[in-house]
Amino acid sequence: MSSFSQKGSPRCQAGPGREEVAGARQQRMTLPFTMSPGHVDPEALRARLISVAPSQAQRNPDALVFTHTTKAQERRRAGQRPVPLEILPVLKKYQDHKQPEFIHRQNRERLIQSGWKPPSPSLVGVEWMDKAPDRQSSTLHLPELPEHVKEKQAQMTQSTLCSPSPPKRPRSSKSAKPSPTGAFLHSPFPLPASHPVIFSSAEDVIRAKIRSPPDIVRIIRNNPHLGFLYMTSAAPKSSIKYDAYNLKIVAYENINKQDYSTISQQGVTCISDAEMDFLPLERWEHEYRCHRRLLAIPAFALFRRWKAFRVWRTNVRSKKINTCKKSLQEHLFIVNESLRPALLNIREMCYRISDMGLCHILKDHTYTLEEFQEAQYNQLEEVSSRLEEFRELVKEVARSACHTAMLEAGYTPDYNYNTEGTPEIELLFEEAPEKMSYTEQANKRYHCRRLTCFIRLADYLMVNTMHILAVNSVAKLLAVLQDQIQHTPTHAVIHSWADTDAAVAAGDGGGATEDSDRKATEPTVEAVHLLPMFVSELMLETHALTYEPSVDVFQECVSEIISRFQETVLSLVVLVTDSYFDAFTQPMINSKVEEKTCGDGPGLEAMLEDDKHLLNIILDIKVSIRCPF
Repeated sequence: MSSFSQKGSPRCQAGPGREEVAGARQQRMTLPFTMSPGHVDPEALRARLISVAPSQAQRNPDALVFTHTTKAQERRRAGQRPVPLEILPVLKKYQDHKQPEFIHRQNRERLIQSGWKPPSPSLVGVEWMDKAPDRQSSTLHLPELPEHVKEKQAQMTQSTLCSPSPPKRPRSSKSAKPSPTGAFLHSPFPLPASHPVIFSSAEDVIRAKIRSPPDIVRIIRNNPHLGFLYMTSAAPKSSIKYDAYNLKIVAYENINKQDYSTISQQGVTCISDAEMDFLPLERWEHEYRCHRRLLAIPAFALFRRWKAFRVWRTNVRSKKINTCKKSLQEHLFIVNESLRPALLNIREMCYRISDMGLCHILKDHTYTLEEFQEAQYNQLEEVSSRLEEFRELVKEVARSACHTAMLEAGYTPDYNYNTEGTPEIELLFEEAPEKMSYTEQANKRYHCRRLTCFIRLADYLMVNTMHILAVNSVAKLLAVLQDQIQHTPTHAVIHSWADTDAAVAAGDGGGATEDSDRKATEPTVEAVHLLPMFVSELMLETHALTYEPSVDVFQECVSEIISRFQETVLSLVVLVTDSYFDAFTQPMINSKVEEKTCGDGPGLEAMLEDDKHLLNIILDIKVSIRCPF
């Protein structure tokens, strides 16, 4: 106990008032317990609770800490930052128009246009100075100013009252509106009657950019010292804003010497193409008012726009028509004056040759297989000779047309061929032409390519005609065979023939003989209309019945005839590969033969192989031949 009190004695002597503080704390702590038992003061208990957060969080020594901002932190902060929303232009304009400043400015402009004059800042200051003595005087007394300072101050005040300071320019902003003065000077509407129109020189009037004729008249009348002013149209005649009274004041250097006007107090003088017309000022004003009343009518107000639209539509339509016309003339051979007759002649010859058939079959005639085969071969020889003549005619017509078109284009074919297909001797010994420029070379290549396309078109017409000729010939053979099958007698008719023969052989009396004679004559009448196309012998052998010629022989013979049809139409050589047209397919430019790029022309063999309709016809022919057997 003594040691405890000795150790605690220095703490008790640490400072004055320590015992009082300890006593007060002990009294506060023991206060709730001094109350009567069974009653607890909640406020006293709540006062004893102590909950204080630490002033600074303790740092974890093991945590990774960066002394600078990392890119990951920047990306995280950028992602947490809200996306700025841009207001719509229409909504922004609506908000600007609802601002008090805009409403105040609009009201001020309407008041000024109606004739109200805004007070100058100097007068506002004077009124404030006049009203200042009405207020309570200040208790602060300033020393009196010297006499020379008072005189100088009075002079400055007088100069300020005489010449008011110009209004300040508004701050430049996108939504800011022009000042009322600027709106008057640049607006085409008339100025208010109370607006001053006093100018010292013509340059000031030009700088004001006044466009309204009534304002121009007021300026002339209120400024007699200006003399006269030059006026010219504010918009060109091609513009929809052009108007005879849409004028602007310009200097002499900026006028249109062919069309301008002058205005003075006596009147307006209009000069147009060395013609002069003078109108008194009152008469000019009256005509202007009449003109404005006419423009109030929609027909006159919209005439310039209607005319501009009509002219624009006509020009665009004409340009498109001319472009299409030029394109058609360049790409369609039928509209070319040199190639159109040749193309029509080739089409006519193709139409006539397509009526000629490769298959020749006589009606009411019965053929043996050898006779039918020989008849078809003879027909094919005749057709081949006619096809060769047809090709020669097409070749001559096409080459003469190409030669004429080449001459009309301004170029001479490099070499010609006579009727035998050999170059003419006179053209071989001609002097070589001068070298052509690159533009002439390109033009000649273009014309040669176009003529090569024309030759290919003639080839396509010939090949299409040969294809039609082959298909029609094979279809004709199928039609004859199917007609024979449809008229083949039925089994009942064949059995009736057998019964008739048996009755005739029995010989039952005269009446029966007459009936049998009548019945025997009926098949004869039918047989007249059912003449067979082919004859085949039925060979009776010991073990079988055979036909001579057999069905296989018929199939082989008809297949060979159809193949000869195809060989006949394939014998026609296309014109593109013919050396007769080398002057156009391989032109000679600057003594150098160009490479042929047109290919070998259309292939008829591939067309026949890919024609499913023709293949189906050939299969039907084979079925029709097998059916009678």
